[in-house]
Amino acid sequence: MKGLSNKVALISAASSGIGKAIAKVMASEGCKVHIFSRDEEKIRKSAEEISKETGGKVKYSVGDLSKTEDVKRVLSEVKKESGEIDFLIVNYGDPKVAPFMDISEEEWDTSINMIVKSSVIMARNVLPGMSEKGDGRIVFVTSLTTKQPLENFAISASLRAAVVSLSKVLSIEFAEKGITSNSISQGYIMTPRLESIAEKNAKKFNISVEQAYDALKQGIPAKRFGNPEEIGYLVSFLCSDEASYINGTNIQIDGGVVRFPF
Repeated sequence: MKGLSNKVALISAASSGIGKAIAKVMASEGCKVHIFSRDEEKIRKSAEEISKETGGKVKYSVGDLSKTEDVKRVLSEVKKESGEIDFLIVNYGDPKVAPFMDISEEEWDTSINMIVKSSVIMARNVLPGMSEKGDGRIVFVTSLTTKQPLENFAISASLRAAVVSLSKVLSIEFAEKGITSNSISQGYIMTPRLESIAEKNAKKFNISVEQAYDALKQGIPAKRFGNPEEIGYLVSFLCSDEASYINGTNIQIDGGVVRFPF
């Protein structure tokens, strides 16, 4: 795809799962990838593995999305080491899955900081540079819960929906600057997060983990889980020159789970 080589891509929550897969695909396309996560050992290992597999340039920082000072520090490190950010890919850690009344106010505060506030801080930081260059891409990685809320997913459904709306506003305000802002609502992707959900369902319904996986697949028209790299391919396309007229969208990539046609 055109327009990716030697561009600086910042990808958050990239020590494993979807974030790591996005970084891998972007690096293979020639991007100068900078990733960060709160676990130093995991993010260092992730950067090393991606560099080895792709031959790409991958740098890393340690930072917690729920801590404003960490997010600002990471942004400063990226600009110092790699230059102005061309592609901002905002991925998140896993918010708590629990009945609404079992989620404390403190947990809401942490999740608001991790999902909503971090998105605001990162967007505000990169938009001036993108506007000056007249080019830039922002992609928010959310969840199918933004279109199909699920029981026990109050945090994910509400806060990620806020991010989708934020993305839409940015797409309107910065389109004339050559900047696009889009979001992705992915479905069931084979990641540690999905493993955790399957294990909880197995315990809840007194079935095996394999049976829990099969039960989840029955609700997917494609009858399979997505691969993390499939999210990476979509993100890299949205950052490419070929996708320059795609702006303000929320794209489902879920094997057909969400039935709503719009």
